[in-house]
Amino acid sequence: MYNWWVFIHIVGVLGFVLAHGASTWMALAVRREREPERLRTLLDLSASATMAFYVSTFLLLLGGVAAGFDGHWWSQQAWISVALGVFLAEMVFMWAVPRQYYRRLRRAMAIEQGGGTAVGPREIEQLVQSPVPMLTLWVGTVGLLFIAYLMILQPF
Repeated sequence: MYNWWVFIHIVGVLGFVLAHGASTWMALAVRREREPERLRTLLDLSASATMAFYVSTFLLLLGGVAAGFDGHWWSQQAWISVALGVFLAEMVFMWAVPRQYYRRLRRAMAIEQGGGTAVGPREIEQLVQSPVPMLTLWVGTVGLLFIAYLMILQPF
């Protein structure tokens, strides 16, 4: 059964990375884009990957935790606990920081589209130039690479 759990975990990881691909490229493109309609399209593209993200996150956690128990990793190796801790810390960070940023950007773009005067080009420019997307990319990349390091080299 262990191999099946690892398979489920890997399928989850692949889906997780694929779902994040849309959001990653969107984050890079948003910083360069100034056309409101194109900004809305980029934000919609990122949002469309949400369900795949949740399903794949569930699969990677289910498969990883189950494989850890089936392979007796939890009691023998500390790396698996560290990897899970890093993953959960990253999830909290991603929920707290970029989620709020993109929520503000989506709200500003909706106000702009509706012709509201509360948001103008200057406010949109400030949001687009925020360091949050690049910070998010760095935190996510470093965390993912560290988890891969832990899984492959099992240093603890």
